[in-house]
Amino acid sequence: MSGSNKKLNCWEFKKCGREPGGARVDEYGVCPAAVEQDADGINSGTCGGRICWAVSGTFCRGKVQGIFAAKITSCAGCDFFNLVDSEEKNPLEESEKYLKRVQDKNKPPKS
Repeated sequence: MSGSNKKLNCWEFKKCGREPGGARVDEYGVCPAAVEQDADGINSGTCGGRICWAVSGTFCRGKVQGIFAAKITSCAGCDFFNLVDSEEKNPLEESEKYLKRVQDKNKPPKS
């Protein structure tokens, strides 16, 4: 970060190249975390870049990950997750807020 207060997004930390315009987009596609607008600003990140563990379909350790409940255990051992955890007050509380927002957005309208 060299003197900057900018907090890294997952694709900057992991150097996966799956952000829009990234080096590996042609090979693997754009990561859902890199374009998840509903998560923009959470934990001071861009899109889902600092809440990737709560974004469904991210690509980690060479394979597509599932939903939050299925992947949080492995994410808790991730060096990036632990960095965000050390930099933020309560990233899991932010995850709950994000997941509720997505759930509410995806609910069918009441008739």
